[in-house]
Amino acid sequence: MTVHKPITSCKAGTVADRLAFEQSVAAYWNKLLAIAVAKTNAHDAFDIVQDIFLSLWEKWDTAPKDEGLEFYLLHALKLRIFKYYRTNGRYQAHLKQLETLLQDTLDTPGTFAQEELYGLQEAVLNEALDTLSPSQQQLMTLRVRHHYSYQQIAGILDIDPASARVLYSRALKQVKTHIKANPSLALGLVTSWMLFTIP
Repeated sequence: MTVHKPITSCKAGTVADRLAFEQSVAAYWNKLLAIAVAKTNAHDAFDIVQDIFLSLWEKWDTAPKDEGLEFYLLHALKLRIFKYYRTNGRYQAHLKQLETLLQDTLDTPGTFAQEELYGLQEAVLNEALDTLSPSQQQLMTLRVRHHYSYQQIAGILDIDPASARVLYSRALKQVKTHIKANPSLALGLVTSWMLFTIP
């Protein structure tokens, strides 16, 4: 069990507010710290969780006090972890890993068989379908979702297998360009891959 430091602030509150706040800290401290340690490191995790509770105390009058408090704290933790990755240069490293993952996995059928990568596949595929022409959408769906070979795709679309490979490569390049050009989308994909593995 981790012992937390008392959070002191110049904010004046009633004794009931302080007691309710301290009960909330006691109830959620260890859970938030465990998640933060898993996603960052022990030293930075402590600071992140401390900042979350300090911010909660400063907003105590408007913060949810019922079962919505846990969601509020987990959401605050998610945002703090995003900030941690961005400010420490890790976001760019993860974006590069995402690009490598996309290159290696979207071109190799069956790679998304691992359950943790399935959500990423669906997110990428849904984004791809929104940015591609109807024929490219069909080709991407056959290749990524149904794991068809270029030979099978060529038979279905009545084209040459080499053409299927080239068209898929162009569609994949278009999707990657779209992802890189949209930071919020890239952040969402990095999130689905890295941060939403919270147990």
